[in-house]
Amino acid sequence: MNRLHKASVLVALVVAVAITSGCSGKSMQASSLLEQGRYAEAATAYAAVTAENPSDWRSGVRQGYALYRKGDYAAARAVLMPLTEDWRADEYARFWAGIAAIAARDGDAARAAWTGWTTDRMEVLRVVRQRVNLLQADELALGPQSAELYAREAAQANALEEMKRDRDRFRSGMDRGDVPDPALPPSPIEYLP
Repeated sequence: MNRLHKASVLVALVVAVAITSGCSGKSMQASSLLEQGRYAEAATAYAAVTAENPSDWRSGVRQGYALYRKGDYAAARAVLMPLTEDWRADEYARFWAGIAAIAARDGDAARAAWTGWTTDRMEVLRVVRQRVNLLQADELALGPQSAELYAREAAQANALEEMKRDRDRFRSGMDRGDVPDPALPPSPIEYLP
C-alpha cells in the first residue's frame, strides 16, 4: 500500500512538472513574439497559454498589452478588465485597460479602468497618478498618440524605479558592481508583470 501511494505521488509530480514546463515554454515563445513586435501572433500565443492555464494572470495581462499594441483597443480592454478582479493582476490590468481606453478616446472606460489604480512603485505612482487626476477632471488628452506618450512616461518611471532598486541592492552588497551608471538615463522598461 505504501509503495502504491509513493508511486501515485511520483506520477502526479511528474505530470505537474510536464504541464508546468509546457506552459512556461509556450509563455516564453509568446514573450519572444512580443519582444519582436509581432503583436498579433503574441496575443494569440498568450491566449493559448491562458486557455491552458487560466490562473496564469501574467499571460492575460500580456495578451491585453499585445492587443493594445496591435491597435485592437476594445479586445485589449475585454481581456484586461476581468483581470482587475484578481489582486495579483489588478495593478497592471487596470493600467493597460486605461491606456487602451485612452487610445480609443473613451474617457468613461478609462476612468472606469483607472478608478482604484495603485502601485507600490513610487516613480510609476508619481507619474501615473498625475494622469489619473487629470482624467478624473476631464482634462486628460485622449487618443492613440496620447496613450503612447503616457505608456512611455510609465516605462521611463519604471526604469528609474528599477535603477533605484538596483542601487539599493548595490548598497547592501557594495562589491557586486551591478549598478548601472547613474549618469546615463535609464532605458524605458514597459510597465508589465
